[in-house]
Amino acid sequence: MASYKKYQSKSGLRWLVQISLGKDPMTGKYKSTTRRGFKTKKEAEVAAREILTKHSRGTFLTQNKTTFEEVFNEWIVSEGKRLKQSTINSKTGKFKKHILPYFSKLHIQKISSNHCQDFIDQLSSKISSFKEYGNQLDLLFRYAIKKKIITDNPMNYVLYPSIPEKQQYSKNDLNVLYWEKDTLKDFLERCEEELTFREYALFRTLLFTGIRKGELGALLESDINTDKRSLTINKTLYWEKREYILLTTKTKNSRRVISLDEKTFEVLLKLKDLNKDLRNNHRNPEIEHFLFPRITDLKPFRLAYPNELLDSVCKKDRKY
Repeated sequence: MASYKKYQSKSGLRWLVQISLGKDPMTGKYKSTTRRGFKTKKEAEVAAREILTKHSRGTFLTQNKTTFEEVFNEWIVSEGKRLKQSTINSKTGKFKKHILPYFSKLHIQKISSNHCQDFIDQLSSKISSFKEYGNQLDLLFRYAIKKKIITDNPMNYVLYPSIPEKQQYSKNDLNVLYWEKDTLKDFLERCEEELTFREYALFRTLLFTGIRKGELGALLESDINTDKRSLTINKTLYWEKREYILLTTKTKNSRRVISLDEKTFEVLLKLKDLNKDLRNNHRNPEIEHFLFPRITDLKPFRLAYPNELLDSVCKKDRKY
């Protein structure tokens, strides 16, 4: 619907048109747009028809001042309805660390491909995972298009810088080391001799099953199948605000059953016996029966604990 009005300007009589555009997808309030400066009513009517046609096709945008940060806040709430909390926290962390400091106060309709290209170029000189940040930025712009806040995705025109590879291979250039079979055997023997049985069991389970530390921390004693001598992996550990949460594994393929070698199986059975004694002497015996509980409160370990323990072991011997 459009309404027309004649008014007096410095240049003489002119016409303006006010057009109703329905509800704003972000605020839920009715919105309208005004165009002025027409010499005749017919000119105003032509302009109104063009605007209404664009609006019906979803290609017309009112001149609003919605910031990038406002769209991010709405988008992350929407994402939270379909993604795990751990994933949401990861996304939020990426935006707060690098993306929001660059884009937050910009009006999202005015963000161009040049803005995005400059952001990616700057970020690529700082971190190697810059493409992942670009992917998250792209997802937010897609959301804004779906909500009819913008009509075009500026990330569509961004060229990712290539990472130059070294031409000649050299062992001295390697930053990541791997252990040979003999080194692994020696490491576990030292762990068995020098660490507590729980610490030794932790490293043996990680090394002989290949599970992730989050999966290790989430293991319950009931995940050990004594008949089939196997370990069921169907959840992962996540900590938020000093409280632990057990989440399903990231993908369906991550849910699996792992056969145990004889010694690892025996180690885990012995660990269960130690845990039983631990619970009998504890004030909180009703907590889930974690396979690797903290001796202080029977809760699962912090996710940083295996890395800290490994660093401590390796510092004792430069061999590892």
